[in-house]
Amino acid sequence: MIVYAQPGEQDRRESVPAGAGRRRRTKAQLHALAGIVALLMASHLGCTPKQYAAQADKAAYGVIRQKQQQALGEQRRFEITYQPFATDASRPAAKELLLRGRPIPVTDRPRRPASAAECVEMLCRFLRGKPAVPPRVLSLGECLEVAFRNSRSFQDTKEGLYSSGLALANLRRKWSLPGGDLTADASSTRTMRGETTHSGTGEAVFSFAQKFANGGALTLAAGLDAATDFLGIKSTAFGSLVEVNLTQPLLRGAWRGFAYEQLYRSERDFAYAILQYERFTQTFATDLASRYYRVLQRRDELQNDMDNFERLRQQAKLHNAQVELGMVRRVQADQSEQAVLRAAAGVESSGQQYRDAMDEFKVTLGLPINASVELDQRELEQLKLLAIPFGEARAIAVALRTRPDVLTNCANLRDADRDAEIAADQFNPALDLELNISATGTEPRKPFRSQLHRHTRWAALSFDYNLDQTDNRDNYRNALIALEKAERDLAEFLDNVRLQVRRSYRALVRSERQYNIQKRAVALANRRTKLARLEQKEGLASTRDVLEAEDDLRSSKNDLTAALVSYTTTRLNFLADLGMISVDEKGQIHERKQPFTFDRLQLERR
Repeated sequence: MIVYAQPGEQDRRESVPAGAGRRRRTKAQLHALAGIVALLMASHLGCTPKQYAAQADKAAYGVIRQKQQQALGEQRRFEITYQPFATDASRPAAKELLLRGRPIPVTDRPRRPASAAECVEMLCRFLRGKPAVPPRVLSLGECLEVAFRNSRSFQDTKEGLYSSGLALANLRRKWSLPGGDLTADASSTRTMRGETTHSGTGEAVFSFAQKFANGGALTLAAGLDAATDFLGIKSTAFGSLVEVNLTQPLLRGAWRGFAYEQLYRSERDFAYAILQYERFTQTFATDLASRYYRVLQRRDELQNDMDNFERLRQQAKLHNAQVELGMVRRVQADQSEQAVLRAAAGVESSGQQYRDAMDEFKVTLGLPINASVELDQRELEQLKLLAIPFGEARAIAVALRTRPDVLTNCANLRDADRDAEIAADQFNPALDLELNISATGTEPRKPFRSQLHRHTRWAALSFDYNLDQTDNRDNYRNALIALEKAERDLAEFLDNVRLQVRRSYRALVRSERQYNIQKRAVALANRRTKLARLEQKEGLASTRDVLEAEDDLRSSKNDLTAALVSYTTTRLNFLADLGMISVDEKGQIHERKQPFTFDRLQLERR
């Protein structure tokens, strides 16, 4: 702080009458206090919290759009505002959600588990289009649209990417950093003799700092300070300073981009994060589709169990009538009754599994657990086996060019190699050059007229070398070990990628074969069931033969549905791993004709 004394000030104050002096001092004090308060308010009211939040959004979204262009070749819509499908704002009392202009009913309480007979009746009413509480039937496309807006886990991932973009924007800012600071304070001291002393200070500093990849740093700064005893403007002193400073290392940490390494890795890793987010949207959509089909599979199993229950019940009625006529023995009728009870227990179990799967799927979508929805069974009926686009060798080659984790592991090897270079650089002595030029104000009350012609310049060259290099030696050796480990890890990772693709491809081929086998099994079970019934009427087949045929028909139908769903979901995941899936803003899945590779992100090897 710069303080200037004013000669003769005490003499002038003594010549003024006491009352007038106190009034002038009071007025001057009020003016000075008002100035300090104004300064504090100006510094406090620079921006509102909402404006700061808007600035953060602008910085983060700008970085995300830039990296999307770099990683994806285009900019895509991205925002973290959570806007789930909710009740109609114009109807606060409405207990329903709106999806594409149509309601999703939300009941007051979950429906209780139904018995086997109630399950049969409930599903029959739904299949006839007359359920007790009409649910909203959701297609796969509608479920994907809901999940991309309502899913909490998807929202968490979006917010994580936003936070990473905001952190990168802040790190960039630190390389070209404008700054400033405003401070002010005032005090009043009263002694035991009744004397009162007032004092106040204020300071404003503005600066700009620029870092360079070669390790240098340039700082431009200007400062203004003031001191007063609140007795008048003539007793207030001002001071100012303008300064330029340049620091440049000449040996250790110089000329090879070591200073830029942290920002380089952050820029690269965030570009990879864009690819990983893109892959996440694909796997999220394919996983949701897999869950959708598994729920439909549960419902199809429930339908098969109920059909089996109905057939066995009719068979039991027939046997009871035949017992009355003496056509069959009571033991055969009891076998039929026992089969009906087992089928009823199976329906109860299948119904419970279906309802549990449906509730879990609602949570995955982000819908209320008591939302009245059903899935469109036609989606399962329309499924068919689609061709596998690649052979095994081609699939492995594509995976090595499309999976973001391949890039990440290659980057780990590059970083380990760079860390070894940085560790080797620490053996060099520190030789730093510093240049500085500064100028002060001309007079106490003319702080804005700097004395540039009477500036101060100085230069300094500092040298530092530690003769004990034990720590640097150990760090360098550990860096070499880490580099060798990174090479082994990358080789192992690439082998695991090849293994995973092979397993996925073989699982896909196996699912296709199992589906074809199950188709033949269902045809055989249908023929066997019909034949067993005919032979039973002719007395050539026992009741046990009919019951076994019915149970095998039920099992083969369930296995056929399971094989179809398994092939479909395995194929979707296989294509997602190979970059053959694209997902639009509403979560709709589209198959690509060519895989999306990361060739535009060339890994820098230095």
